[in-house]
Amino acid sequence: MITSPWYSLHPYPEVPLFRYLEEAATRHPARPCLITPGGPALSFAQVNEAARRASRLLRADVAHGDRVVFLAPNSTAYAVALYGAMMAGATVVPVNPLLLPAELEPVLRDAEPTVAFVSAETRPVIEALRPGTPSLRAVHVLDDLWTALDSLPGGADPVAIAPRDDIAALVLSSGTTGSPKGVMLSHFNLVANLRQTLAAGMSPPYSGLLNYMPFFHVYGFAAIMGQAFAMGLPQVIIPRFDPALILQLSGEYRVHTLFSPPPALRGLIAARKAGAPSLTSYTRLIITGAAATPPDLWDEAESVFGIPVCQPYGLSEATAAANINPIHRIKRGTVGPPLPDTEQRLVDLETGQDVPPGGQGEVWVRGPQVMRGYWRRPEATADCLMPDGWLRTGDLGRFDEDGYLTIVDRLKEMIRYKAHQVAPSDLEAVLLTHPAVADVAVIPRADAEAGEIPLACVVLGPGATAGADDLLSYVNSRVNPIHHVRALAFVDAIPRNPSGKILRRLLIEKERSGSL
Repeated sequence: MITSPWYSLHPYPEVPLFRYLEEAATRHPARPCLITPGGPALSFAQVNEAARRASRLLRADVAHGDRVVFLAPNSTAYAVALYGAMMAGATVVPVNPLLLPAELEPVLRDAEPTVAFVSAETRPVIEALRPGTPSLRAVHVLDDLWTALDSLPGGADPVAIAPRDDIAALVLSSGTTGSPKGVMLSHFNLVANLRQTLAAGMSPPYSGLLNYMPFFHVYGFAAIMGQAFAMGLPQVIIPRFDPALILQLSGEYRVHTLFSPPPALRGLIAARKAGAPSLTSYTRLIITGAAATPPDLWDEAESVFGIPVCQPYGLSEATAAANINPIHRIKRGTVGPPLPDTEQRLVDLETGQDVPPGGQGEVWVRGPQVMRGYWRRPEATADCLMPDGWLRTGDLGRFDEDGYLTIVDRLKEMIRYKAHQVAPSDLEAVLLTHPAVADVAVIPRADAEAGEIPLACVVLGPGATAGADDLLSYVNSRVNPIHHVRALAFVDAIPRNPSGKILRRLLIEKERSGSL
């Protein structure tokens, strides 16, 4: 078992997540809190009062424990309504605003929200599904929120919260291998993980934060927004990814740590090469996350921006983060040791026992950030959450001699070639070093003799040419024979979720239907 190198933070405060906003409003009432690029800045006192008013707005339609769904792009109004809903005792359900009606309908049916916050663009989608959502009592358009709040006589005191028992958020799992599930995160989970990440030095004082991670992702609303409120830092809300603007604002707001998942990091690099401003001397660190950072991207980011890149490890089921590299001792290619008060094991898939040092096994995590379970999925909860608190992550990993973890791949995505396990990410990393390859995903293809064989789906770069045989020869000359790619197909694009994870199931479905 591996334990954290950081000091223990026990006991963790038994407070609701919104307590950090309230305290920041008391400590720094006039300090800028939420900022819209090119627009007004709201102080911590103003944001806290607006959240209290949003809480009052909801009291007629929301009882303690009811769900409030959010279907909108990032905005200051979204952040205010999110915290106002939690102050009203609701469980917030942030949802990707790009979901198609057929994708959103089962989410609404499962969550049974009483209130929805939407944008002007997404309101027709919610209204079309409203007849099939009898629990839904009210729909509020975030574009009109400020007018609605100004009409109220004042804010409402937050309801009493039981931090360990009350579910603050239902976060939809990424759904890379199947349909998403609602991850139940308590106020205690969210507060504990904030304490853990802040103790690791992710957001120092005297800095601004740029938040362009979508709020429907735990990275956006919990990790970044939560840290800004807890530290009393100004937070710039960016509705849509604009790499040139992000590079500009990083200097304007003296951003020390730039949080950027791999797809966004590629966009920032491209923007810089196209003439966008560079990061200033204020920015000392890039933290990725939400998806694995390929080695070529890691190298290029450090070369272009001249500062270190740090890869953490987390999953929605562990709130946001479970591991991070110590800022002063980053080991490239690893996700670092466990966060404070986080225990980890590597468990052999065959024996169920801990693997010996140097071996690979499924990563198990135990700590105060581990979820309460999956919403209305008792069997799925029992499959991954052990009675003694251990969470089976479904990720394959290995530890080095210092307890730094390297994630090898998702277990469900491992390809079973004969009696061997083949990690798609290893093959993808090799193929991405070929100059003609812009993107790639490796998936299993059924084979009568081997069971499964690796099939590479390749996107060529603009103007690049390469034959299938050339690429197969390239990758197979660099891996052992067991791991050889046995087939290759050229595709126009690799489907990914908003955080950059490959949606292999979509490629597998296409391959099985013969439409790849």
